[in-house]
Amino acid sequence: MKTLYTRIILTVFMILLLSGALALLVSNIAYYVWWQPTYSEKTERTAQAAKEYFTTHTDGETSTFYSLLAQTGYQLFVVRQDGEINRYGGSFRDEELDPAIIASVREGTRYEGMRTYPFHLFWLGLFDNEVINTYGFSLDGKDAVFIRPDLSAQIRELHLFVGLFFALLTGFTFILIALSTSQIVRPLRILTDATRSVASGGRPSALPSERKDEIGTLAHRFSDMVDSLEKSEGERRRFVSNVSHEFQTPLTSIKGYALELVARTDGEVNTYAVIIRDEAERLSDLTRQLLLLARLDEANVSLSVQVSISESIKDVIRRHTFQLDEKGIAVATELDPSLVVLGDPILLAQVWSNLLMNAIHASQDGGLITIKSYQADRPTVSIRDTGIGMDEATQTRLFERFYKADVSRTRRGTGLGLAIVQDIVQLHGGELTVESHLGKGTVFFVKL
Repeated sequence: MKTLYTRIILTVFMILLLSGALALLVSNIAYYVWWQPTYSEKTERTAQAAKEYFTTHTDGETSTFYSLLAQTGYQLFVVRQDGEINRYGGSFRDEELDPAIIASVREGTRYEGMRTYPFHLFWLGLFDNEVINTYGFSLDGKDAVFIRPDLSAQIRELHLFVGLFFALLTGFTFILIALSTSQIVRPLRILTDATRSVASGGRPSALPSERKDEIGTLAHRFSDMVDSLEKSEGERRRFVSNVSHEFQTPLTSIKGYALELVARTDGEVNTYAVIIRDEAERLSDLTRQLLLLARLDEANVSLSVQVSISESIKDVIRRHTFQLDEKGIAVATELDPSLVVLGDPILLAQVWSNLLMNAIHASQDGGLITIKSYQADRPTVSIRDTGIGMDEATQTRLFERFYKADVSRTRRGTGLGLAIVQDIVQLHGGELTVESHLGKGTVFFVKL
């Protein structure tokens, strides 16, 4: 994916290339329409003057005269009567020429190749160094002389100057464009980092709100949006916390009366009472998790207790012995007793509990769960199951609140367990990752 900085640089580069091509095309058309006849006439006048001078001021020795004419800034292609070819001045890139033209020039017919040179789209005929792009005449009725200005000799210094000028112009242009574009893109990068910070629950700092342009206006609007989001999020958290707390009292009463009904009834009424008890328990569990999420969102926890990771994990395994035995699942542990972290022991126990229950639900009867704790770059815990695994689509949404996937949770789950685990781990400055393949099981890594 191209960055905005790269896009601007490439856009400017393409604009320069396109502008250069269009300028060359327009200049080429202007040359062929207006300047080519004039350029040809100048060469014709020079050739006629040379012919008159040769007739009146020389002894008829052509080679010396051709050399002298070449010294004045012209290049000559001379075909002798016997077919010998002599070159004076600069060499021609292409010396191909119709023999009929040579014969007609030797007989006294003028050849106006410069005037009739064909149009080329992006190649200026002025610089096309070919014999066909010359003026042809005969000095003595024997030699066919084809002449054109030797531009490399006449304007060599100008070529160097123009070439250096445009090379420096292009180089400095790109350097200045790169520097100025960096300054333009920099506040956008700051805003991009700010959106990432807001998405992760933080508040951005150092926004470019002091600017007086559109970027400054955008920064002000962004800051207002963050304030509004924080207000709405605070109200949402208070609402969830208050409602969840208020639900606990009636749910406790419902569960109590449902237990009494289960104990005192039988038959169809007992079946209904069991359903009421189970659903009340599920709602109670949901409200407890919502209260925990509200507590985590407010970060109203103390992380100052030294927690032994191995002891915390062993205690959680003991509390889930019934669920493990019910499915015949074995737990293999490899725990480093020296790992101790600062944190909240209740919240860390919630992490191991949620991950262990997740592994139990994903495992088949008689499966194996492996739990390891070890010191890598930081204290790490891995919980691996041999269950059915997850596809990539499930893994990308695994830590979303209320998201439930059958491969990792029972139908009766709340969809909050892994979201709570991630919040607790992040609250402890850690990182939660997952590796999973369909049919091969899943492993969660908790780095604290």
